[in-house]
Amino acid sequence: MNILVVNDDGIESEGLKMLVKACAHFGQVYVSAPKYQQSAQSHAMTLTEYLEIEEVKDIIGALKAIKVTGSPVDCVRAGMSIFDAEFDLIVSGINDGSNLGTDILYSGTVAAAMEGHLYHVPAIAFSAPTLDLPYLYDEVIKLLDEMIESELYNNTALLNINFPKPSFAKPLGTKITKQGRRVYESDLVKSDKPNLYHQSFSIIRYQEEADTDVTAYEEGYVSITPLMIEQTDFKKIKAILKNE
Repeated sequence: MNILVVNDDGIESEGLKMLVKACAHFGQVYVSAPKYQQSAQSHAMTLTEYLEIEEVKDIIGALKAIKVTGSPVDCVRAGMSIFDAEFDLIVSGINDGSNLGTDILYSGTVAAAMEGHLYHVPAIAFSAPTLDLPYLYDEVIKLLDEMIESELYNNTALLNINFPKPSFAKPLGTKITKQGRRVYESDLVKSDKPNLYHQSFSIIRYQEEADTDVTAYEEGYVSITPLMIEQTDFKKIKAILKNE
């Protein structure tokens, strides 16, 4: 297989390096990652500025690698354009931090995988609450093996995979889940410097349904959530047409 590995934490991320080594078990790995940290960039792309793209030679397991002064989506587009390869799979991550529920609206990790779908390439996004999970590398290899063997990533935009909270010594298993409702409340906090603020976040808790990614995370399971691009509210269309 030809596998394109991308992320939003940047080319120096330990999660990226771990993912590259895991993917190298299954084919030729190409890397296209941001030069700088690009978390929470969602599906942003660079339109009015130049992208600086440099070759990187020291990523173990990668056949070729580049770093890009742009967003995760820019990195996918750059990799698809620059590398002389037809990609069979795009794998994004491993993100240092979970991407559960409505996190996917902000996640550069998930957006990069979603961009792959726009190029008709199957995609997987990996996220973990911390990269210090002792089982993480072995579990990623195990999951990749199972998903590649079964081609589980076909016929959906992407698979969003999250490892459970770190209080579990290892996952209790794997669950196919739906997107939950992890919503953030934010506040602007003024700094000591004039006109400078930072955002403070706290999670608003919901009563989660049993089959969501958030519940799986809390109960010690790896969640695999198939996602799609389609956002049309078909129920609303039917209601409007019914009332015409």
